[in-house]
Amino acid sequence: MRLPPIKIPPLTHFLPLLVGVMCFGLFAMAGLMLITPHLEPSPRGPAGNPIALSAQGFKGLRDVLKADGYPVTLNRQETGPQAVSDLAIVTLDSDAAIYNSDREYVEGEEKPKKIQSISSSSSSSTSSVSASQASSSSFDTASASKAAQEDYKREMAEASASKASQDASSTSAQAADPAKTEKDEDVYATPSAEKGKRLLYAPVGRAVLVVAPKWDANPMTRHPRWAADPFLKHSGDIFTQLTLLSPIHSTCIRVEGDCAYRITYKRLDYRVTRAPAAKPRSYALVPAAGQSVITRGYTSGRIRGLQSITGPNLTPLLLGPNGEVLLSRVNPMPGDKPFKAPVYLLSDPDLLNNQILADPERVAGALSLIDSVAPKTKTKPSVVFDVTFNSLAYEQDFMHHVARAPFVGIPLALIVMALALMWSAFSRFGPAHDPATDTPHGRGVVVLADNAARLIAKAGRQPKLAPAYAQMIRDQVLKATGLFQHTSAPDDMAERLSEKYNTLERFSALSAEAQKLTNPMQLLTWARRLHQWKSAIVRTEK
Repeated sequence: MRLPPIKIPPLTHFLPLLVGVMCFGLFAMAGLMLITPHLEPSPRGPAGNPIALSAQGFKGLRDVLKADGYPVTLNRQETGPQAVSDLAIVTLDSDAAIYNSDREYVEGEEKPKKIQSISSSSSSSTSSVSASQASSSSFDTASASKAAQEDYKREMAEASASKASQDASSTSAQAADPAKTEKDEDVYATPSAEKGKRLLYAPVGRAVLVVAPKWDANPMTRHPRWAADPFLKHSGDIFTQLTLLSPIHSTCIRVEGDCAYRITYKRLDYRVTRAPAAKPRSYALVPAAGQSVITRGYTSGRIRGLQSITGPNLTPLLLGPNGEVLLSRVNPMPGDKPFKAPVYLLSDPDLLNNQILADPERVAGALSLIDSVAPKTKTKPSVVFDVTFNSLAYEQDFMHHVARAPFVGIPLALIVMALALMWSAFSRFGPAHDPATDTPHGRGVVVLADNAARLIAKAGRQPKLAPAYAQMIRDQVLKATGLFQHTSAPDDMAERLSEKYNTLERFSALSAEAQKLTNPMQLLTWARRLHQWKSAIVRTEK
């Protein structure tokens, strides 16, 4: 059995549909571009960020705050004007988010070299520095290829994993002297001056709560968003991220016409202390003496490896049963510029992360902690999770959008539209006409007159043409009788011709009647009488 042939319409019939789809896609992309910075990114695996579903994530805290009536938002915008909430929560997780990965901060060679290191005071025998002896490190970096950046990040990730496996069982660690720790290393990390400024001097909240990192984990095979085999993060990674709690300065230095940035920051003497992680325990948390931020204590619930962080710029606010510092106020060091908003550091993220959902008492404690550090308001304080510190920022720059998927569809749609319009123009007009086979020139006049007549008829204005029609017939009669250029008035000459040829109708009467016609039927009857008047004179003249 033969199938009937398929008739495909000409390709030119698809042009309106194609152009319409392209136009719709263009506007859809533009609208999506405007709302994308406010959309929530999808979870990508176990991580300590506000969208993660694993145990060390903070998606549960967001849900608890929303259920309790707190206005909760995610901030993915890194630049430009931004709304300020009552409390901004920053969850530190990956040290890659605070490295200088921008173009102006990348290394100048395949393996960066330390240019200059300045110590404000000599280090102690334990390779640590006190609050009054904070060491300052200054680094110069210049522009380099993108491959160097990727190699550097990969090496740092491998180093972090190696350190974590070696130090997972340690219970106490102290920040070491950078001159010794980096002596035999080929790479180093410089914290981002932009991130430090955003945290201390341009926050998106009237108060800032920084949650220190604690856990690392591998994704489960069947559930990649869940955590498998969690282990404590290496203390060195925590010290690297805590450099954001003191000012970071960048200075442009001209090197052979290019701008190399010198990053200057302080490595303070932070100490991380952890309880044994083998068995979870519940702790009674109490407010620290001499402060008014935390007014009442609560029970932490079962926590593995309770983590405490102390430092020269930290004022304890919430303590554990053995004096462990769990919540601190971050203060500027002597000589530093005052912070724009109060900054707090939560030492153990297990007090706020998804693990609190297993115990109602821990949920109540987390809400109490949020209420204590948030500014006092008549209603529930608004809370924003600043995910720009978790490598989840989304720029609103137009060129940033159109150069990346899916918004790269905008320039592609414009290109396809331009090609479709060119195709449409060629299909419509085609090659030049041959004069030998062209349509006669007069046809355009006839078509124009016909269109004008149809338009007048559609508007019902035919009777208004009667006076002009009478003048045209009069001129034709005068021309036929040789009186068209007579010195007398045309109407007088037409009236004399009516008397001379003794016509049934007088032109003066017909001309006066032309002003009184009101409908097409009267116009038709009147035109026949005028034609009889013309015929009587012209036939006699011939």
